Amino acid sequence: MSNSTQIISWKLLRSSFQPHCSHMQWDREQFEAFQEDDTPLLRFYSFQAPTITIGRLEVQQGHRIPSHVPIDVRPTGGRAVYHGSKDLCYSVMAPCWNSQVGGSLLESYLKISRILQAAFLALGKNVELASHRIPTQKAKHCFSSPSYAELLLHDKKIAGGAQCRRQNVFLQQGVILLDVDPEWECLSPEWRGEGMAGLNYENEQYISRPQLEAAIIKSFEACGIGWLEYDFHNGK
Repeated sequence: MSNSTQIISWKLLRSSFQPHCSHMQWDREQFEAFQEDDTPLLRFYSFQAPTITIGRLEVQQGHRIPSHVPIDVRPTGGRAVYHGSKDLCYSVMAPCWNSQVGGSLLESYLKISRILQAAFLALGKNVELASHRIPTQKAKHCFSSPSYAELLLHDKKIAGGAQCRRQNVFLQQGVILLDVDPEWECLSPEWRGEGMAGLNYENEQYISRPQLEAAIIKSFEACGIGWLEYDFHNGK
């Protein structure tokens, strides 16, 4: 990035931040209050206890997911995701016209995927972008098969995400797998790991959550983003 590049200020919440409520409720509340002229936000988080999240449209369609794991509803869409000790989640809130991550839904999703891909490549992971959609009518969970602009390692999906939009702002929530937890099988009893992988798949170089988070932050910085210190507990 050249010295002449204008730095755009964003809010950053690292995974050390723990909201007063569930992660899905916190994102929902923040997005409902988010306005077009507000400062964009990048947040990282992980679940302290195993949890399954499902997209709001999955609830409307009446899908039932048999599991002993608690279920929470995402404000964004998408299919079921199992969250355990082997993933890192992120949220992005920004205006749709934002030059770094905005555009149409597909344009925006692609921009964020490219930022993530750059972080993975910097970590030595040869991650590629899916070039087309794959039919998923029978898919039972988010990682059953990749869609356009999703991230692949050895043709296996390692990250998934979904957006929701309101007026001229959007929220994207995503999850990145470091490893595949065996508990994913609770979403699909017949599943045996086909099509899934984590960043540590078949690679001796182990990537931890803190390493991944730091690499993604640097990748956003390379797009001309600087960070604001912000305390959400005390309000704006």
